[in-house]
Amino acid sequence: MEIELKYILESEDDVDRIFSDSFIRSITDENSEEEDDYRAVYYDTEDRRFSRENMVFRLRQEGRRCFATLKWNGSSESGFHQREEINVPVADPGDIANPTVEVFSQSQMIGELRKLLGDRKLIPVMEMRFRRRQMRLDTGKSICELSADIGRIICGEKTAPVSELELELYSGSREDMEALGAKISSKFGLKPGEKSKFRQGLDLLD
Repeated sequence: MEIELKYILESEDDVDRIFSDSFIRSITDENSEEEDDYRAVYYDTEDRRFSRENMVFRLRQEGRRCFATLKWNGSSESGFHQREEINVPVADPGDIANPTVEVFSQSQMIGELRKLLGDRKLIPVMEMRFRRRQMRLDTGKSICELSADIGRIICGEKTAPVSELELELYSGSREDMEALGAKISSKFGLKPGEKSKFRQGLDLLD
């Protein structure tokens, strides 16, 4: 289960202000801060079979690492996002060009994926390229990942900017994570991010 809060960043300068804030630094796990380039490609059938079933199939390069991700049963309200999620390491980044649902063959979802796909082909429907800065926060009641993404969504010849802050719950209290998110958003004047990157991409396609 993926549980996260999303906020809209008005300026790239917000990233430095937030990540260097004295309170944020006081709860940051030592040596947990990272920064890297990400490339994500989202796939569906030509008739959008997956997205019609509220499912997302993504392959993403994170620096030198590559992961296949499946998300489903998603919901969002006032910047709070929750959905089921599976992440599987992919050994060969070249698989981004030749995706297959069989990467999830060890998951209980594989039967439904095979049924949805049938004899249809997977095609890329959108791509995202962004720079992610992230670090792990430990309040004593919850452990979260704080990340900032700056980049673009690409759908053919159409593009849209990505500029968002995410707070994802790893373990502990959801209420504590929400209180932390409220404190950060209030201090830096951040508005809730109602739409996921994928939803923004669908809006761009449509």
